[in-house]
Amino acid sequence: MREPKRIWWARPKKLCALERPGGGGMSHRPERRKQEIAYLKNRGVRLVISTMKSRHNLEAYEKAGLEWHHVPVPSCANGEDALEELLPLLRRELRKGGAVAVHGDRYTDFVAALCAAHMYEARGKDLEDSLVEAAEAGLKVTQEAAQLVGVDYAAVQPRSRIAATT
Repeated sequence: MREPKRIWWARPKKLCALERPGGGGMSHRPERRKQEIAYLKNRGVRLVISTMKSRHNLEAYEKAGLEWHHVPVPSCANGEDALEELLPLLRRELRKGGAVAVHGDRYTDFVAALCAAHMYEARGKDLEDSLVEAAEAGLKVTQEAAQLVGVDYAAVQPRSRIAATT
């Protein structure tokens, strides 16, 4: 069992955002994927939401006994429709027992924005604070991610860089 390299528990024991289990793109490793899926299951994850353009990993989730939902997001800049689709899904699924994991491929900007939007909607948590936490956890927070949730990117990036160096 191995903790994913880039994972942010936006809601501890309920919601996490991460890079694709096993690593993204050409750096993907099947053995690492198996270990990271075991980590997710051990942490109570029952549903994995993939925002990758491809259907990679879905069969591995089934074999591990995890539910999955696939919503391809070509880019964070074009993620408005996916955000509108996934926010109600998160609201519904997080009422149930267990946790939900949301991942992209190696790009984690959309999943960071999605979880930040959920935290604002469900808990009233400041969007900037959530994006800074996501960046501190190793997710990439881009200007497009900040724009998607209506946050000034300049307000997020300097804070996350300062926090990362202290």
